[in-house]
Amino acid sequence: MNFDVEFFFSIFPKLMLKIPHTLWLGCIAFAIAFVLGLLLEICYTSKNVVLRKLAGLYISYFRSTPYITQLFIFYFGLPQLFPVMKNIVGSTALVITIAMNSAAFIAEIIRGGLLSVDKGQREAALSIGLSPVSMYKEIILPQAFIAAFPALGNSFIMMIKNTAIGFTIGVVDILAQAKILAASTLNFFEAYISVGVVYWIVLVVIDKILKHMEARICKYL
Repeated sequence: MNFDVEFFFSIFPKLMLKIPHTLWLGCIAFAIAFVLGLLLEICYTSKNVVLRKLAGLYISYFRSTPYITQLFIFYFGLPQLFPVMKNIVGSTALVITIAMNSAAFIAEIIRGGLLSVDKGQREAALSIGLSPVSMYKEIILPQAFIAAFPALGNSFIMMIKNTAIGFTIGVVDILAQAKILAASTLNFFEAYISVGVVYWIVLVVIDKILKHMEARICKYL
């Protein structure tokens, strides 16, 4: 088999054009997932039994089933039950399902961050007269955020990679663009390697940025 070096390098500029779109999808999904994950954690630790059970069921389902199954159920299955969803475009369905899937993991990350703070600090804060709100704002949440930040960063990276599955429902991201470019020449092998290189470069840069942010957060909080 001959490796088409010229094609391999020629498609990089066209793949690079899809990077902003891919990052945009990942950022929106992460923002939604973080808020939803925080709400899930609040429900999961609530004194209300119904809320705890519902949150536990949600987390269990989305952590235990393949993401692509969740995407197909949302995009192909639910519109058959709810016709109003037939107007949802692929990119919207992709962002929503990535967020719903990742929220289950983020809820556990947030819980782990909160549990990492020693209970003695809570007791000490309350003993000197701090209100529960002030205690969480000034003492608990800053430390919990530092503890959870690396795992949250990993979740963000996973969301960026999960956007590649969007090509199965017609979302034209980096992977879909490579498939389109390779269709006329059948150079799919070269195209997929190019996709891997592009994702690798992008995620290495993101990882460096996250590590820099982590160092600064640990320094100033």
